[in-house]
Amino acid sequence: MARYTVHLPAMATREAALERAVFVRDGWSWGAFLLGPFWLFRHRHWGGGMLALIATLALLAGIALLPIPAGARLLAVLALQVLFALEGSSLRRAALRAAGFEEAGLVAGQSRDEIEYRFFAGALPGGDADAGPLPPPAVPVPGAMPSPVLGLFPEARKHP
Repeated sequence: MARYTVHLPAMATREAALERAVFVRDGWSWGAFLLGPFWLFRHRHWGGGMLALIATLALLAGIALLPIPAGARLLAVLALQVLFALEGSSLRRAALRAAGFEEAGLVAGQSRDEIEYRFFAGALPGGDADAGPLPPPAVPVPGAMPSPVLGLFPEARKHP
């Protein structure tokens, strides 16, 4: 189950702030692992991206200048990429905090659509955070057969 933190800008009205809500996924980030500082640039975090790029280049220059075995070089670069993957979302949260966004909450769900639905159902006036399951999709998926049975033994749950 995915977890996202929700960040809202400090604005005059809550409705205007909700329109600019930013959802940041918590946990491991493959994009940050593979692309490092460029992942931060993709998310428009220019300052953090520049600092991360400088740190990466400094590490690579230090590794190139020192007489280090190839395995240790690979391990050092891999450790830096793992650090980016684990802390990339924290770097995004810090950049949003510096830009004037406030953390509005933590939402969990199976998909990004479900996360947004749950957050906005509780955040909008008259909304109910426990609104129940998501509404069915507007267009049925071709080839999908609705099944009232979940699991291997549906009769076991039926009690008289």
